[in-house]
Amino acid sequence: MSTLKERLIEREKSAGPYRIGLVGAGQMGTGLISQVEKMHGLKVVAVSDVMPTRAFDAYVEASVDPSLVHWEEDDLDKANQFVLEGHRVATHSADFLVKIQALDAIVECTGIPNVGAIVCNSAIEAGKPVINMNVETDATIGYYLTQKAIEKDVVYSLIAGDEPGSIKEIYDWADALGFEIAMIGKGKNNPLDRTGNPTNLAERAKAKNMSPKMLASFVDGTKTMVEMTSIGNGVGFQPEVRGAHGPACDWRDLAKVFVPKEAGGIFNTKGFVDYAVGPAPGVFVVITTDQPKIKADLTYLGLAGGNNGYWSLYRPFHLANLESPITIANVVMDKRETLNMRFKPVCESLAVAKKDLQPGDTIDALGGYTVYAMIEKAEVARAENLVPIGCAVGGVLTAPVKQGEAIRYDQIQLRENDLIVKLRREQDRMVWG
Repeated sequence: MSTLKERLIEREKSAGPYRIGLVGAGQMGTGLISQVEKMHGLKVVAVSDVMPTRAFDAYVEASVDPSLVHWEEDDLDKANQFVLEGHRVATHSADFLVKIQALDAIVECTGIPNVGAIVCNSAIEAGKPVINMNVETDATIGYYLTQKAIEKDVVYSLIAGDEPGSIKEIYDWADALGFEIAMIGKGKNNPLDRTGNPTNLAERAKAKNMSPKMLASFVDGTKTMVEMTSIGNGVGFQPEVRGAHGPACDWRDLAKVFVPKEAGGIFNTKGFVDYAVGPAPGVFVVITTDQPKIKADLTYLGLAGGNNGYWSLYRPFHLANLESPITIANVVMDKRETLNMRFKPVCESLAVAKKDLQPGDTIDALGGYTVYAMIEKAEVARAENLVPIGCAVGGVLTAPVKQGEAIRYDQIQLRENDLIVKLRREQDRMVWG
């Protein structure tokens, strides 16, 4: 069996590289293009972004010859010809990009829930595989998108390199070997501050060369919550408590903390998803086994843990967009996903008030001033009529909501014309009847 690189080289020689379309040319998208440029067998040949020159600029930053890049907004035949001739297309329209016939797969990388819904749904409708880097969309309608992709006989997948995909890779490896998976989780690299917003984090964001809104979505926990929701839904693991426990601990102690209380940990039983403050940017899976020889070998091999019958499989990094080409290659070559939601969802990311909200207030973007996400069991969210954060953006409050309270459907007028709201209502019918 050839290696992945060898197979990609063979594809490039026999039929040219797989042609990939990318929606969203920000920091993550530009890094993806840059990494793919160093590979064989794949090329990002069409890029869309709503900012005036960002699609073109992303190509240039990724070391693509500017003379190969052509702006095209209206003529699909012309765009298709450019792609077939080995040139690149830049556009402002995601809808236009998805319709370019020669593309072998679409990558969504905007981070905006409703845009993610539009792009992923359109691509699946067009019969194109979708690699979704927009975990906010997946946490909201991942089950719908997965089931629709199955129906259309295409692949929908989250990426290798983002925490959910990186956890799933370890999970699949351990599961295939017959270990019992006790817990799954990720590290968080800063203490939780639910009040973080683009204003009070502006200086930190500038020092990190980050968007203040993006940093706020990390600090207030929103990113962590939606990531845990996606991996939890992918493997059927719920949070034990709303918002998860989130203990501070060293990576060496994961198998002491992320285990049942009877084994010295903080959980009542096994089978939960959670996060740890400290061992970031790593991800982990905690395993156990009842086989005496395997126990002895794990101890002999020096795997962290063991004194209580649990061991941690800890990976100290995830490379996000730089690893995502692995998923792209697996999807286009073998129709093999990294992570999607084949089973009915068990987790939800709730919209929780970041401050006291009043009737007439509009929910702003994730990482903004009005809401943050909290993971919860799906059946609890359903029973309490709570709104997923991916549907809340742009909604207008019809009743007051106190700081720290989850928003109910009867307290907000959602943007019913937003596709993510429509698809979420369809997903609820599929799941709950």
